[in-house]
Parts: sequence; structure tokens; C-alpha cells
Amino acid sequence: MSVKLGDGYDGWPGCGPFDAIVVTAALGQPPPPLIEQLKVGGRLVMPVGPGYTTQQLTVVEKIAPDKTTTRAVALVRFVPFTRSQH
Repeated sequence: MSVKLGDGYDGWPGCGPFDAIVVTAALGQPPPPLIEQLKVGGRLVMPVGPGYTTQQLTVVEKIAPDKTTTRAVALVRFVPFTRSQH
């Protein structure tokens, strides 16, 4: 197992493609770099919406190299995703 320290928005370039990515802070939309790093059939699970209020727990599935499906599965409340200043 490997661990990377960082803000996570850009994922882990060079280590994918990944079967699954889980984001534990809310963003207005899934980060494109994370979707790019999913393998076909892979899923990204994350809260989508503004921080400190209700968001949609969202599943993005990559069904082809340039095609995804998105579905909301539950209402949730997560802290906002913050970007590193470095």
C-alpha cells in the first residue's frame, strides 16, 4: 500500500488507473483529473455541492474512455474541499 500527502484535487497522476476513488469533502463538481484517473468500470464517490450545507453523495462511473454516468445516491453533509496553497 502507498500513501500520498496532498490536497487530492489532482489525484495521483502516474499511479492509475484506479478501480475506485473516494473523496471525503464537498466540491461543486467532480474534479476532472480524478475522472481521468479512473479505469473503465471504475467509480468515483464524493459529496457534490457547497460546503457546510446539504450535498448529494454522487457516484461517477467511467463507462468508456471518454464517457461517464453520474447518479446521486443520498443527501449528505460534508466539510468543503479546500485547496493547498503550495
